[in-house]
Amino acid sequence: MKTRNLLVISAMAAAFSFAAEEAEGPNAVESCQTAIDNAAKNIPANATSAKYTLAAAKANLMELDAAYNDDAESDQTKALAAKCDTYAKTIAAQAETQKVRNSTAEKWEKRAATARSIEAIQEQINKARTGKVNDLEAEKAKMKDQEARLQAEMQQNQEKFQAEAAAQEAALKAANQREADLQKELAEERAKAEARQQEAMNKLNELQSQMIQVTKSARGIILSMSDILFAVNKADLKADLKTSLAKVAGILSVYQQFNVSIEGNTDNTGSEEHNMKLSQQRADNVKAFLVEQGIAENRLTAKGLGMTMPVADNSTKEGRQKNRRVDLVIQDKALQQQEAK
Repeated sequence: MKTRNLLVISAMAAAFSFAAEEAEGPNAVESCQTAIDNAAKNIPANATSAKYTLAAAKANLMELDAAYNDDAESDQTKALAAKCDTYAKTIAAQAETQKVRNSTAEKWEKRAATARSIEAIQEQINKARTGKVNDLEAEKAKMKDQEARLQAEMQQNQEKFQAEAAAQEAALKAANQREADLQKELAEERAKAEARQQEAMNKLNELQSQMIQVTKSARGIILSMSDILFAVNKADLKADLKTSLAKVAGILSVYQQFNVSIEGNTDNTGSEEHNMKLSQQRADNVKAFLVEQGIAENRLTAKGLGMTMPVADNSTKEGRQKNRRVDLVIQDKALQQQEAK
């Protein structure tokens, strides 16, 4: 009897839990997916800009999904959800702009067809006037009446077309303004991202030494760490490198918008297989240390490049020493997304 009561209570609790979950409504990822799907439904076939923006929105959705699974209430999740809304509005504006353009082109084509029809009828009237007709006066009256009706119809169509064209032009102007506003918003976002990256660059310059070089390129901020900071021919991190990486982790914890690509490199000494394995192990160990310092793993990637990406001549001792390194490539996510477009 007790067992039966327990089963009944468990079933009721599960039912209440399911009902509560149903009442919560869609989460940020589901809302973003719905907004993108709704915007994508009305994209004309020739709306190239809207299709490009749709591709970027889908990439943002994937990033939002990852951030939501990591922490549904984080600033990063909220920022990506807001950006999803911006992308959906941009797609809608671009699609609407293309619809207006298509409609305007169709109106102009109808007007041209009407003009051609009138020309053909007028040509027939002219031929009838010059031809032999049994009842010349009756035919003239008939032609005059027909011509008057055509002129009235043409005038009516012309006025209607002008009104529609004015409305379409106003709609196109409004759509262009909306698109311009959205483009301005994206430009402001890029400016903020570049400012954040410059602030981080200024702080990372404090790590500059003979063993760590800090530079900036189109790829982002690059920290090149000499292999002197690793055990000889091993992937173990020395104390000096751990200290520097702890400072880097502190900066990354402040700038949550940054992603980091960790790239291990070697010179051409030794076999290709050995160098590739060693460079991957060093990159993995740097990534693991940053994760230990509290940096989210989904912001980090680690890849061993072996001897494939030299920065100096491997025929000299100095060149080989420069090629034996681990690079941290740091870039703002907003800049990565805009460049991906």
